[in-house]
Amino acid sequence: MIRDRYRTISTPGEGSYRELASKFIARAFPIAGEAEFKSITAAFGNEHPASRHICYAWVLDVDGDRHRANDDGEPSGTAGLPILRRIRSLDLTYCGVAVARYFGGTLLGKPGLIHAYGEAARLALQAAVLVERVVMERWTVRCGYDRFDGMKADVLANGGRVIDPDFTTVCKATIEIPLGQGVLLRPKWALLGVVAEPDQAG
Repeated sequence: MIRDRYRTISTPGEGSYRELASKFIARAFPIAGEAEFKSITAAFGNEHPASRHICYAWVLDVDGDRHRANDDGEPSGTAGLPILRRIRSLDLTYCGVAVARYFGGTLLGKPGLIHAYGEAARLALQAAVLVERVVMERWTVRCGYDRFDGMKADVLANGGRVIDPDFTTVCKATIEIPLGQGVLLRPKWALLGVVAEPDQAG
């Protein structure tokens, strides 16, 4: 079944947790893609130059099919996976969490690390604002000037938006509309001379 909605966070959240003498500072943030995650995580790392590790996890795609976890030198499975589990527990996607660890001189052992990284991630996600978003699809629309306002009104009435309208000999625009609405509007538009095609790149 194709999902028409997904859960994510709309604003970053931060949390900190202490385990013995080690301090774990976490930041959760919304992301559109892996490149954005890398940029934000690099900036986060620059804020914590004295930290021993910067561990992270992220989840992408509507179904959360793309994901990654990184232990950054901690024992395998003790940092990235606990962070990832916290994101998964809230059914979030387009979301990343990075955790900086300041080593306090006392080894925590694998159970201690798993708990500490997971708890830091939980606190950061708890401080973020969770939202539900509608999955959007893009269509390319062409029509005469006399049909543009009507087409635009249909798009807006269905929770969509018109992107980059181009007014030359005909009106052409990319529209973003909730998943499935384009197919429903297409027959009506065809009767009015509005040509609508799915934007394969979108």
